[in-house]
Amino acid sequence: MRLNEGSDQLVVNSRIRLSPLTKDALIEMTWLEAALSPEWTMADFEVARSRSEGILVSDADGAAIGLALLGRDFPSPGDATILMLAVDPARRYRGLGGEAGLAVEALARAQLGASRVYVGVPEGRGLAVYFWLRLGFRPLGVAEAPDVPLGLTSESKPGIWMLREAA
Repeated sequence: MRLNEGSDQLVVNSRIRLSPLTKDALIEMTWLEAALSPEWTMADFEVARSRSEGILVSDADGAAIGLALLGRDFPSPGDATILMLAVDPARRYRGLGGEAGLAVEALARAQLGASRVYVGVPEGRGLAVYFWLRLGFRPLGVAEAPDVPLGLTSESKPGIWMLREAA
């Protein structure tokens, strides 16, 4: 089952829209391969997309600006994990990514019933750690972190797990 199956729009606010990610939208995202590198490839992305909820992030005018992959019941039943959130480099530094991150989290809670939402940040992506900290996620120590692969593949990448529990 997919998020809000049969609906074009998952979440809409004054600045962004979330909707199901389509193959046509992916074709337009010529920047995605570079955004995945060096940790992952487009093949890794496609495998992860087949096992998760693909979410298209658009601006208020409906222009695609990014995407997210959301893992359901991962790492444990009742949890959700934002496997990745990427915004077109030409649209960054306007607060849209932050709004998208919070909207994806809200979607995970409202439609999946997730009480905990995780995000894994690969080593070397320090700006991403600060991004998620600003959104209220907290870093997890080794003892607290999920014992599952961090990233888009079954081979874990070194990095840091972050968590935001329901208020």
